[in-house]
Amino acid sequence: MKPVFIFNENVGKFDDICRELGSPESLIGPSLAIVTGSAGRGKSEASKHYCAGNGAIYIAPLLTRTAIMLIREICFELCKLRPFRSEEILALIAKEMSQERQLIIIDEADLLSLHVLEMLRNISEMYSFPILLIGEDGRLDSKIASRRRLSSRVRRKMEFGPITQTDVAQFFKKSLDVKVTAEVCAFIHRSCEGNWRPLLVRAAALERALKASGKVEISMDLAREVT
Repeated sequence: MKPVFIFNENVGKFDDICRELGSPESLIGPSLAIVTGSAGRGKSEASKHYCAGNGAIYIAPLLTRTAIMLIREICFELCKLRPFRSEEILALIAKEMSQERQLIIIDEADLLSLHVLEMLRNISEMYSFPILLIGEDGRLDSKIASRRRLSSRVRRKMEFGPITQTDVAQFFKKSLDVKVTAEVCAFIHRSCEGNWRPLLVRAAALERALKASGKVEISMDLAREVT
């Protein structure tokens, strides 16, 4: 199975938000954005893909992040330094952002405390750089909505929708180099309940089954066997 990235409607909307945040236009008005969606919809992969091609910074999830841990990680991604004292960290962030303003994408932001979210809002304004918060629907939204200082500074919102039958068909064509019938594709799509992770599990099982049987097409019977 080849590693592939499927550019779908979700990714297109996500990239549009990132481009707007990273443009000089976002210096006028709020510079926070929120992207939500159920686990497995592709939010993290879309974030990593955008950062790899556009110079934005991706901060990976870590459940135990405190405010100081988070700004230290942002600092490291900007200049490869992790100072101990918060004053030194903030000074470096200010210096780097004054030289090149970069979008910061923070994954699983719904796991961060309100104190940390408030801190992010504060340093975003202090040093004029945009922040995109990624999280599960319901959890991140409710946290942001509970604080007017946060909710009033959100520039854009987006919800990652479920993957489509077209996404499934493209994935099998690009990753396994096999074409599935509309009937089989619809069956697999339903079984994945709109998420990429179950699709990856089923694709890996189907690839093993195809190699073992010597077949080159995914039949409905084979699809049922691995679902």
